[in-house]
Amino acid sequence: MYIEKNVFDNIFNTVMNVKGKTKDNAKSIADLKIFCHRPELHQDESSKKYPKACYMLEKNAKEVLCKWLQELRFPNGYVSNMGRCVDMNKLKLFGMKSHDCHVFMQLLISIAFRELLPRNVWQPLTELSLFFKDLTATALTEEHMAQLEKDIPHTSCKLERIFPPSFWDPMEHLPIHLAYEARLASPVQGRWMFPYERYLLKLKNKVKNKNKVEGSICNAYLVEEASSFCAHYFKSHVSTRHRKVPRNSDDCRVGGDKYPEMLSIFKHAGRSFGKKKPRRLDDKEYHAARTYVLLNCDEVKPYIRHMILHRALAIKS
Repeated sequence: MYIEKNVFDNIFNTVMNVKGKTKDNAKSIADLKIFCHRPELHQDESSKKYPKACYMLEKNAKEVLCKWLQELRFPNGYVSNMGRCVDMNKLKLFGMKSHDCHVFMQLLISIAFRELLPRNVWQPLTELSLFFKDLTATALTEEHMAQLEKDIPHTSCKLERIFPPSFWDPMEHLPIHLAYEARLASPVQGRWMFPYERYLLKLKNKVKNKNKVEGSICNAYLVEEASSFCAHYFKSHVSTRHRKVPRNSDDCRVGGDKYPEMLSIFKHAGRSFGKKKPRRLDDKEYHAARTYVLLNCDEVKPYIRHMILHRALAIKS
């Protein structure tokens, strides 16, 4: 979990060239003359300037990426609002939690950099993203883990040919051991820290007296258990912690309870956005809606079966 976050931070900050966090600086470029043969990245002796590396984004590409992240939407509860972590002035991300980096590393990094980075840079980053995604899959086989254990050194070698030596701190080498660890131990879901940190956050929220932390947690826990036990004896219309409506829940009574005479196809929960605006359907829309109702409405199915049976009898006769 923390390995994935640190790897993502190093990659993203280096690609975005975030000041103070990037692994590409004057000292790292000076090391290239000693440890690597990359003359295209050496300092220009006449102008004393450093050339732009292939793994760094231009300013317009950074603006496109940050704007895309601001407009990106996920299902409720899947990930936090990444748009709040975007700084359009400095063109960087801030305040990213471990789970946000986990989602970005596994799902978004290949999409975000596909059109912005050269293919020789984008491809090993995508391979690293797929490695973490396969490593945290719900179903793991020993053969697949053995294959990941063979592939990750090749991916690391591809990245070493792209990023400077300063990029490779000890955290960047740890993914090589993760597949072997998962093959010997157990799936990552049973060993990472996400559930424990969520529970620790619940305990921290119970602390009201910082002078008596343990006692405050115990009292809050007892009150929570007592209220949960008593809630089972309340009537069904009483709102309790276990019966409260979810944050983004639509009115589930729409159609089903309020209007029992409606067709089943119109009893789905939902709510409108804005004021209703009636309009007439054209012939194409009308026939499409009519066909959809006839094919998906439960009340129409008996008539369809009757007509099929009647047609079969008519053909026999």
